[in-house]
Amino acid sequence: MRVIYTSTVLILIVAALTFGLKYDNFEEFVDMVEGNISAAENYTISKDNSDILNQSSSAVKDFGTFDFIIIGAGAGGGVLANRLSEILEWNVLLLEAGGSPDDFTKILGLSAYTYYSTRSWGYNVTSQKHACLAANEEKCIFPQGRGLGGGTTINGGVYVRGHPEDFDRWVSVYGNPGWSYEEVLPYFKKSENALFEPRDSYYHGEGGYWTVDQCLSTPTVVDLFKPLFKEKGIDFIDDYSGKYENGIAQYQMSLKGNERVSTYSAFLENFTSRSNLNISLNNFVTKIAINKATKTAYGVYFVKDGVNYFAKAKKEVIVSAGGVNSAQLLMLSGIGPKKHLKDLNIPLVKNLPVGQNLQDHVMFIGLIFRTNRIFYNQTMAEMLKLYEENQRPLMTGYSVELVSFTNFGRNQTIRPDIEYQISTPPPSGSQFEFFFGINDSFVEAININTSSDINLFIYLMHPKSRGSITLKSNSPLDKPLIDPNYFAEDEDIETLYRGVELILSMNNSQILKDYGAYIVDVEYPYCESYEKFSKDWWLCAIKYFSYSTFHAVSANRMGPDPKTSVVNARLQVYGMKNLRVVDSSVLPELISGHITAPVLMLAEKASDIIKEKYNRH
Repeated sequence: MRVIYTSTVLILIVAALTFGLKYDNFEEFVDMVEGNISAAENYTISKDNSDILNQSSSAVKDFGTFDFIIIGAGAGGGVLANRLSEILEWNVLLLEAGGSPDDFTKILGLSAYTYYSTRSWGYNVTSQKHACLAANEEKCIFPQGRGLGGGTTINGGVYVRGHPEDFDRWVSVYGNPGWSYEEVLPYFKKSENALFEPRDSYYHGEGGYWTVDQCLSTPTVVDLFKPLFKEKGIDFIDDYSGKYENGIAQYQMSLKGNERVSTYSAFLENFTSRSNLNISLNNFVTKIAINKATKTAYGVYFVKDGVNYFAKAKKEVIVSAGGVNSAQLLMLSGIGPKKHLKDLNIPLVKNLPVGQNLQDHVMFIGLIFRTNRIFYNQTMAEMLKLYEENQRPLMTGYSVELVSFTNFGRNQTIRPDIEYQISTPPPSGSQFEFFFGINDSFVEAININTSSDINLFIYLMHPKSRGSITLKSNSPLDKPLIDPNYFAEDEDIETLYRGVELILSMNNSQILKDYGAYIVDVEYPYCESYEKFSKDWWLCAIKYFSYSTFHAVSANRMGPDPKTSVVNARLQVYGMKNLRVVDSSVLPELISGHITAPVLMLAEKASDIIKEKYNRH
C-alpha cells in the first residue's frame, strides 16, 4: 500500500498488529469482551457529528490525485476497492470515516453492543406515527456501520440473497436491463466460498473471498419448529439460496470458523500490500467537488485529524457511503430535490429525487415461546468458552437458529411476504430495553426467561410504505433525518398481522404441547382498551413493538427515469459525469431477505461495468 500520510500508515500498521490478536489466556479474552460490553452500556450517542468532524483549520491541503476515489469501505466500497485495484495501472483511494475493526466485532453474537460505540453512526429514525411506539420518543435506533467493513462489521452476519423474482422485477418493473436473476447470479457466485452441505453448485460459488456457512442450530429447537411449520404446509429446505427460497431452514451466515466475515476481512485485509490501493481511515467526506458548467465530478473534500483535504479523481468518484450517508452526501454536494436544497441554501447542481423512496424491513418483536426445556443458562465467560469451541450461542448474530421465508399469496407473487426469525437465547427484558431503546414503561411487559424461552421475530419483506432521508441543515455536522414512514400504508400492517396469525394458530398444536411449550401471554401497555387477542389488540401490539431492521434501500434508486430515479442501470448519477453510487441505496426495492449479499453482488457487477467502460474487463 502506498504511503500517503504518516497518520494513515500508523493507523493501518496498528490495525494489522491488533486485529486477529490471540490472547495469552482465556481470562484476558473475557476481560476484553466484558470491557466492550460495559463500554457499550455506558456509551452516550452524540446528537451530531461533531465528535468526528473536528475541523481545526480552514486551509485545504492537497491529498493527491487518483484514478478512482471510493467513499466508504462497507459492503459496496470494500468490494470495489479490491476489484478496481486488480488493475495495477489504476490508483485507487478508499476513504473510510471510521477505523479498523477489532476483536470484539468478530463475535457475531455480540453485534448488538457495537451499535452503541464509535463503530456505528448512532442514528435514530424520526418519531414514527404507526411503529416504534414503545421506543423512547417513538424513535427506533437505526445503526449504520462506521469503519472498515461498514455495516458488515456490526450486523448480524445473516447471508440471504433474496428470491429470484426480486431481481427479475428490477428489469420488468423498474426498467433496469442487465439485472435479472440469471444475469446477477454469476456475481453472487463470484464472491462466495460456500462451505455448507448440501448445496447445488449451479447456485453457489467456491473459492471466493466471502465465506458462507450454515449456522449451528440447537437440535431441540429444530425438532420443535420443523414439524410445527410442516403442519402449516411450510416444508424444511436445505438451502434457501438455491432453487427455492420459500420454506423453513437453517440460517446461512457470513462466518469463517467462529469469526465474522466482513468486507474488511474478505476483500481488504489481505490486499493492503497492493501499491495502488490507498486506504485512509478516520476521514469525514463533506462534499463532492463538481464542475457546475460541465456537471463533472472531479474530486472530494474531506476532514482528517482536524485538517481539510482535497483529493482529485482523474476517472471517477464512487459514492459507497451506505443506505443513509450516500443520500446525505449527494444532497450536501448539490444533488437532490430542488426545493429541499433551496430551503437549506444549498446551491443546486442537479435536481434529482435523492433521499426519496426510502424503504426498510420492519419487524415485530413481541412473540415469545416458553418451553419446559433449558437451552442456555451460562454466564458470559461460559458462553465465550463455548464460542472458542465453535459452539452456540455466540456464533450467530442475535442468536438465530432457524428462518422461514413464507408467502401468503398476496399480490399474485411467489416471493415471500414474511421472514420468521427464530432465536435462542432471547434478550432479557433489560437487554430489550438496551438493544431496542425501549421505553422503561414497556420493559416489564417483556417478561422473558432467557434459559427456556424462544424468540420469534417477524419481518415484513415488501412494504408498500415509502419514507425519506432529508437534511436537517446544510451542515455535515448535523445528522440526516431518517423517516422510514413505517405502516403508512395499511396493507403493510395487515400483511404483518397475517404473519402473526399463522404463529398464533400453532398455539394449540400437539407438537407444542409435547414440548410443554406455548406462546407467552404478553401484557402490552396501552392496548388494554381493545379486547385481548382480538385483531385490533394485535394491531396495537404490532405498532408498539415493531422495530427497524436498518436495511436502508432505494434512497438513490436505480431506474430509467431521472424524475423517479437517481442512477441508471450502470449506476451513474443522472445528468452527471464521472459519478456513480454503489451501495444499498440504489436497490430499486427491498429484496426478500437481508441486504448484505445483494450489495456484494451489486459491487461485483459494478466493478465489471467500470472495467468494461475503460476496456480493462
